[in-house]
Amino acid sequence: MLGFRGPHSATGEDVIEWHCHGGQAVVRAILDALHGQTADMDLREAQPGEFTRRAFENGRIDLNEAEGLADLLSAETETQRRSALLMAEGHFSRRLDGWRTDLLRCAALTESLLDFSDEDDVPDEGAVGELKSSLCRLGDDMQAQLAAPSAERLNDGIRVVLAGPPNAGKSTLLNALAGRDAAIVSDIAGTTRDRIDVPVSLNGIAFTLTDTAGLNEKSEDRIEQIGIDRARVAIDQADILLWLGAPSDCPREDAVRVSAQMDRVDWQADGGTDLAVSAVTGENMDKLVDLLCEQASHLIPAEGSYALHARQRESVSRMKAEIAQALTQDDLLIVAEHLRMALGEMDRLVGRAGVEDMLDTLFGRFCIGK
Repeated sequence: MLGFRGPHSATGEDVIEWHCHGGQAVVRAILDALHGQTADMDLREAQPGEFTRRAFENGRIDLNEAEGLADLLSAETETQRRSALLMAEGHFSRRLDGWRTDLLRCAALTESLLDFSDEDDVPDEGAVGELKSSLCRLGDDMQAQLAAPSAERLNDGIRVVLAGPPNAGKSTLLNALAGRDAAIVSDIAGTTRDRIDVPVSLNGIAFTLTDTAGLNEKSEDRIEQIGIDRARVAIDQADILLWLGAPSDCPREDAVRVSAQMDRVDWQADGGTDLAVSAVTGENMDKLVDLLCEQASHLIPAEGSYALHARQRESVSRMKAEIAQALTQDDLLIVAEHLRMALGEMDRLVGRAGVEDMLDTLFGRFCIGK
């Protein structure tokens, strides 16, 4: 049994940890013994995420670190784990601390300039210039953060869409990339009539592979036509498009043009193809995986970087908007109000205000007692 005194414990409270040998039976016996003491002590099992929530409520971590820990617990790939760990360790929180310091300094400078104006003195042009320069630097830093890849793409997986005419080898290639028979394969044209999404991990990166209906312009089958319409939507939404048709028919300039059936006796290289592979024999499949991972590396955080969720990005965007508005104003009272609004958004971002409605959802993602 180990004791940890607050406020220096993980939760900020007095904490006792029990360490025991054996399997689940031993753990259950200890819990039963503790439950037997409820007459003398107020004991109950912790709710999901309760310890982390107490750490947040007691100021040991902020909301962004808690979200990073939640992502870490659910991480399935190495890139997800690295990004979540950086967030949980407070890398983004420390950046926010720097932004808060800069905002407070700008707010204080604005107030001092207002004091001069109250005394009918002309505000120091050098101080006004310093204020605008500081706000410009702060806005640029926020914009750089907003330009970085998002956590949703990292966690949900890079969407790779396989598209082309019927019988181009799309389903066979998807199965080869997935390492299992996820899509039905047949020589009959129009076998795939709807999009099929398959999550996979390639070299530690999460992808979602999407098989689509063959683009058969002459089809009169209503069901097949619906599948073709959905295929076109998937093509537009793809992060990476693998086009398995004639290069001249490729619908996107940034697509990877793949000849997927080089094992066939009558196969011939087509000019304009980026890569020829055989999903049947495995030839050049390693090159295709490397190509996918290389393109994905531009869409996810680089090693040593974290990614922001939609909530975080929205807050940073609103802070940047307030700073941009402040830079357009000559009236210092309005500048001060925009800076106050930016600081309020900062409080919501770190969990100091306006987040009560999301806390149950966040901590409910944690395992029991974490």
